Amino acid sequence: MKKIKNIANIITVTRILAALLMIIEKHNSALFWVLYIYCFVSDILDGYIARKKKTASNTGAILDSVADTIFFFAVFISVLPSFVNLQWLLWGFGIVALIRAASYLVGYVKYHSFASLHTLLNKLTGFLLIVTPLMLMVVDIKIIGIIVGGIAFVSAIEELLIVIWSKELNRDIKSIFE
Repeated sequence: MKKIKNIANIITVTRILAALLMIIEKHNSALFWVLYIYCFVSDILDGYIARKKKTASNTGAILDSVADTIFFFAVFISVLPSFVNLQWLLWGFGIVALIRAASYLVGYVKYHSFASLHTLLNKLTGFLLIVTPLMLMVVDIKIIGIIVGGIAFVSAIEELLIVIWSKELNRDIKSIFE
């Protein structure tokens, strides 16, 4: 419990709560966007604060990965009605979700821990997923789906391969080529 008491971990836990609230809030409401912006900003702040205050920890890394996962699912669920006529996009993101689930399962069996990695492709995917609702205001959903879905697919495959091939869990590995 002591590790959760540092400010960076508190911010991460509040991001989890905000993301969960996003799921029950309508995606075009003011509260949804306040929660969304909070999640976006807090995702940047928690890691920065942890490094600056030298309080980075394994618990914080796991909490951050859990918060990211919940936030991404909250955004996806919230904007899901926009995808109703794009079955191919739903199937694509479903496949990415299954690959991620396989990676987490393999990581848990192999390392007895939640094994979400902070690769550069995962960070790029996260950033793109975070800005997707904003991009939907100006870019066609099909174009966004192809770009974000393609990068998310490659990122998920990379993470699964790293988890399968690595002898030790290194959440901060930058790429499969490292």
